[in-house]
Amino acid sequence: MIALAGRIVLTLAVAWTQFRLGPQNNAVVDGTLNASWQIETGGQISASPTMVDGTIYVGNNNGSLYAIEAATGKVLWSARVANPLMSAPLIYNDLVIVGEGDPTSRSASPSEPVMVGQGASALIGFDRFSGNMRWQTTVSGSAMPTPAIIGGTLIDHDGAGWINGLDPISGEIRFQHWLGSMASMSAILPIGNGDFVTTGVGSNAAWRLHADGGSIIWRSPFSRGASGIGDCPPVTDGRRVFCDYVSPVLPDTSTAVGDLTAERVYALDAASGASLWDVALESGALPIRNEAAVPLLEGSRLFVGSALAPWMHALDTANGMLLWETPTRGAVKGGIVDVDDTIYFGDLGGYLWALDAKTGRVIGDKLMHTAFNVGSPIVVGTTLIIGSDSGSVIAIPLDRIRDSHDR
Repeated sequence: MIALAGRIVLTLAVAWTQFRLGPQNNAVVDGTLNASWQIETGGQISASPTMVDGTIYVGNNNGSLYAIEAATGKVLWSARVANPLMSAPLIYNDLVIVGEGDPTSRSASPSEPVMVGQGASALIGFDRFSGNMRWQTTVSGSAMPTPAIIGGTLIDHDGAGWINGLDPISGEIRFQHWLGSMASMSAILPIGNGDFVTTGVGSNAAWRLHADGGSIIWRSPFSRGASGIGDCPPVTDGRRVFCDYVSPVLPDTSTAVGDLTAERVYALDAASGASLWDVALESGALPIRNEAAVPLLEGSRLFVGSALAPWMHALDTANGMLLWETPTRGAVKGGIVDVDDTIYFGDLGGYLWALDAKTGRVIGDKLMHTAFNVGSPIVVGTTLIIGSDSGSVIAIPLDRIRDSHDR
C-alpha cells in the first residue's frame, strides 16, 4: 500500500474473472482496508460488487456502473446504459465486463418462462480507468446472469437459453450453443479442465459443458414444476456441485407467485451430474423474483439463506443434514462471506448479521435501515462492502457488525 497526501491507496491486485471471486462464493480479499462510508446510486442494487487495485465496481438496476475508491467512498467515474446492470462485474486486464438486461418474462409461470429479458440485453466491456465503453455485444436474452472468463473466453448463459462464448478483449462472438433453458440471476461456475456448470429453468436442469464450444458433458434434470433453479449461482469443492431452488408443495404440481412453496438444497456429483442428495427446508410464499438464495461453501459446511422465509442455515455437505438454523429479520437471498469462522450477510429486514459459523450463534446484528436483497457483500481487509435495495453502497468495518445488538 502507498500513502498519498495523507490517505491510503490499496495496491493489491486481484484477478476477478468469475462470480464472487472463486468457486465457493466466499468473496474475501486480503488487505488492510478499514473504511466506513455510504454513497447513494439512485437505483436498486442486485449486483455483487468487485474490488481490484483499491477500486470497487458495482452496477445498479437503473443501468449505472460505478467505480468507487474503496478507502474513501469517492466516486471515480460512472457510466450509464439503458437497462439494468445486475451481473457482478468481471475484471480482465484493463476492462470491466458487465451484463445488461431486465428480469421481465413473457410467461406468468416462474418455472416455464418463454424468455427472460425484453429490453436491451448485452455484454459490455468498459475501460476500468475511465469508464468509457470499449465494446458492446447484443445477446438474445437478458444478460443478468454473471458470466465467467475461462481459458481466455468469456462464457455467458443468457435469458433466452443460449450459451455465448466471446472474446473478452473485443466482444466478438466465438460460438453460440442453445440449451433451451433460461438463466436469470445464476452465474457460470468454472469447474476445471476448461469446463463449467450452469443452471436454468424452462428445461429445468443443471449442466456441465466445455468452455471451448459449449458442448454438453452432462445434464442433471429437476422436476418440471420446480422453479428458482436459474436464480441460484452454484458452488463447488471440485467433487460436488451445490445450489438451491424451490418446489411445489403437494397437492400443487407447479409453482406460482404467492403460493406456498418449499426451499430445497441439493448436491450433484461434479463428474457425472448424478444427484447425491436433495433436501427440503422451510416453506413460504414464492416471491415475484429472486426465488433462490446465494450459497456459500466453506469446508464441510454449506451455508444458505432462504428466499421464502427469514432463516440462515448450515448444512453438512456430505448428506445435506441440517447442522443449525438461525432466525433473521427478513429473507436472506444474497451472498455470505466467511472470515475466521464468522459469517456475515444482509437480510430483507435491513439488518447486517455476524453469526458463529460452527453453531449459528448470533454474534452481532446491525440495523442499517435499508433492505438487502441479492446485492451480495464482499469483504476487503476488515471491511464489508455491500449494495442495498434502496441503492446505497455501504462500507462498514466488520467489528461494527459484530459489536452491534439491535434486536
